[in-house]
Amino acid sequence: MKYLHFIIGVVLFFAARLLEINAFDTSALGLALWMVYWWITQPIPLYVTALLPIAVGVPFELIQTDILAQSYGNQMIFLFLGGFILAIGIEKWNLHEQIALTIIRMFGRTPQRILGGFMFSTAVLSMWISNTATALMMLPIAMSVIQTIPRFREKRLFSVGLLLSIAFAANIGGTATLIGTPPNIQMAGILAQEFDLTISFFEWFLIGTPFMLVMLVLTYFTVKYFFIKNASFEMEEIEPRKLDANQKRVLYLFLVVVTLWMSRTFLNDYLPIVINDTIIALSGSILLFILPSTENRPLLIWEDLNRLPWGILFLFGGGMALAAILAEANIVNFLVEVMKPLATFPVIVLLLVLFTVALFATELMSNLALVSLIIPLIGKFAVELDLPLLGISAGIALSASCAFMLPVATPPNAIVYSSNLIHIREMVRYGFVLNLIAIVVVTFVIYLLFFI
Repeated sequence: MKYLHFIIGVVLFFAARLLEINAFDTSALGLALWMVYWWITQPIPLYVTALLPIAVGVPFELIQTDILAQSYGNQMIFLFLGGFILAIGIEKWNLHEQIALTIIRMFGRTPQRILGGFMFSTAVLSMWISNTATALMMLPIAMSVIQTIPRFREKRLFSVGLLLSIAFAANIGGTATLIGTPPNIQMAGILAQEFDLTISFFEWFLIGTPFMLVMLVLTYFTVKYFFIKNASFEMEEIEPRKLDANQKRVLYLFLVVVTLWMSRTFLNDYLPIVINDTIIALSGSILLFILPSTENRPLLIWEDLNRLPWGILFLFGGGMALAAILAEANIVNFLVEVMKPLATFPVIVLLLVLFTVALFATELMSNLALVSLIIPLIGKFAVELDLPLLGISAGIALSASCAFMLPVATPPNAIVYSSNLIHIREMVRYGFVLNLIAIVVVTFVIYLLFFI
């Protein structure tokens, strides 16, 4: 079956080239179909599929080499790289575990407070390190808590709710910051490349944080209603642990980076040079290789980057290259003309339709791949109809991060499903409820921020 999917992708490309359509270049359509099919069926890794714009786009003259280089070398990719390196520094010295345990201890020991502590700490960590790493770190903590819970009639129900809440909170938390989840960075990169619209870290924070807070609160009450309304027990006290010297150094550096991200626009009015979010992230990352640890070597060494998910950087570049190819081939303009009848809908209905399609589509394919395909189209659609470009695009990116139904939809979903305590029907059932809630929340947040 794997090889059949491999062949079908190639056939789609050459079959599309045979079509006689004057409105756009069918070779570009074929490449898009090829990449989308492989992104959904995954006969090869997602990251390798993202290299097709180089392997196919250049020989078939679908993209110029300078634009290709700009796509794979986009500054947003290096912002994410810097964020990854900072996250590795945090993980190496177990600072994230210290933060999580401290938050959980602060919240309390009853079922409701344990749930709140896990969700809040997961969301906060997911704002700054990948939701995959956050879920991987929180899962063993949750499993140890589950094992020490006194036996009671609804222990399994509470356990399922606690594990699902980790996946949900990891997905939601990443939406608050530009580096929190890949769709945010991909959207920002495409808007900068195709529409000359630059989004700063702070600007996105003002959009993503209201959504994250509202969605997190609603998710908490939803999980509480379904899973712990009858739970009654009290856990043992979690002993506080002090930060060691290395953890303090990483924490202080990280706080400086975050402060600079938040105040960059203000600082640029007074600095003799202009800095951007990428420069701040990479500068902080470089300092991790310079600042000493108590072990007489730097806080990070190059070998630590073996855990860095390099492939996702290729996925970013491939997505932006595909966006450039679709724009150059006039496919985006063609689809915008097809979509123009949607403009007759009331704005709130239009937003609901767009965000519903994006959210449920990402249950079946990579959210990064989805954003790569949809943002160029939706962006052009917004420009043509004089709709807020950032608002529509932000809504798509937020929707793409809210796939709660299937283990394959996002890494946190797959991670908690691997605990073998959750049945697939449970994830689908409760995830579907949260999908519906997310659609409503995304729509109203974007409507209130950009259309009123």
